[in-house]
Amino acid sequence: MSECTEEWFRQLIEKQRELATNDIAYIFGVFRKPDNKHIGMIDFSTLERMDFQWGRIGYTIHNQHWRMGYGKEAVKAALTIAHKDLKFHRIEAHINVDNTASMKLAESAGMKFECKREGFIFEFGEWTDNLIYFINFNDMPSSSNGN
Repeated sequence: MSECTEEWFRQLIEKQRELATNDIAYIFGVFRKPDNKHIGMIDFSTLERMDFQWGRIGYTIHNQHWRMGYGKEAVKAALTIAHKDLKFHRIEAHINVDNTASMKLAESAGMKFECKREGFIFEFGEWTDNLIYFINFNDMPSSSNGN
């Protein structure tokens, strides 16, 4: 936390703005409604545009707020933003095979299990598998515009 100076935070926000401006990543804070307390983050990364409109979602809710419904509410709202505002057609969640809570959260937000990608990400000093959950927005009227 010693790095979390005002200047460090200013640079972080500037970097996040640059990522969004360049359609690389979008980072959102998650705040509890009654008191506006910061309880997590959601991010989208653009994987491919053109004929795909394909992105990845990541989400983190601080552990003291787990199992209270905040994650489901935040992810569902974020998926709406991904579709309506960011114009993604497909969003994937890449989930570690032992993260049952994240799998349940993805499913509760309307995502479906697609597959297991073996040796997909380098974590914990080795190539590890991820489970892929996805949602396509093809049933929503504005998804056919190809933006």
